[in-house]
Amino acid sequence: MKKLSLCISSLFCLLTLSCQDDFKEIETTQKEVKKTTSEERPTACPSLFALVSPANGTGSPILPNIQSFIFKIDLGTSPVGYTFVSQIKIGGKPVTCVTGITDMSGTTDFAWAVTGINSNFPKKLLKVHIPTGNSSIAYTTTDYLQDIENLDPTTLVGIKEGSSQILKLDLSSGSCSPFAPSGFPSQYNGLTIASGKLYAISGNTNFICPSRRGDIFEYELTGGDYINKYSYKSSVASYTMKELGLHFDFCYGKGCVIGSAQAIISNNTNIKPCITPYPSFLLNTVTTHQNYHGIYDFMTK
Repeated sequence: MKKLSLCISSLFCLLTLSCQDDFKEIETTQKEVKKTTSEERPTACPSLFALVSPANGTGSPILPNIQSFIFKIDLGTSPVGYTFVSQIKIGGKPVTCVTGITDMSGTTDFAWAVTGINSNFPKKLLKVHIPTGNSSIAYTTTDYLQDIENLDPTTLVGIKEGSSQILKLDLSSGSCSPFAPSGFPSQYNGLTIASGKLYAISGNTNFICPSRRGDIFEYELTGGDYINKYSYKSSVASYTMKELGLHFDFCYGKGCVIGSAQAIISNNTNIKPCITPYPSFLLNTVTTHQNYHGIYDFMTK
């Protein structure tokens, strides 16, 4: 793989990517061990939010009547911060089965969200006011999506619900079109964009590293078939149990971060297949005594 170095001020993290046997390496090396507090947070770090459900372990499609919430995640504290923000609703009515959320670029306090097949507002693209959860319908989408991200100013990208098909979503019409052919696993459970590439994860499978869950596939942002593959290398099912949020952290040295529908937030600083390190536990959201625990998607703002 092409070499890329990224130095993060105040954390002295090095992101190294290199070729080896058709696999790539994303490795974070701490040059200085330091506990980061909220006050010491780098000013460039975006806020991290999670789409959360009260039901742990629900798969895809999400079961009917599952309400949807937004929480704020703070990776710069120990333990990781997990704070309720709002419930997603339309006209005061809770929206069920929200399946993906991402930043509405250039619009303060707003996000895009999509709904699944079992939602009381199915197959919708929503405009969501993050602090209140108040939402409006932008379009009816031409397919059911989950785990959305911004591809460019006019296009989102996401997973077709319950599949490994990645689709593009036109923000001017709600129309969906193929981004890539269906993936190698039967279902992707999380998706993110980082360092100019798109990454999709199959949380339950271990095709890449036997006995280690979390197969990760890399795509060019121009679309097409995947170009490289990695592994989250989890031996604990709850760390990657679908559905899940996938995020790459370049501010606090956490590397690849996963929040699972079974209430676990974990990280791995190196997703090169079949070698150490393995994932580290960060937080069981149940222990925060919040009412809602299952993470379905991450977004930065």
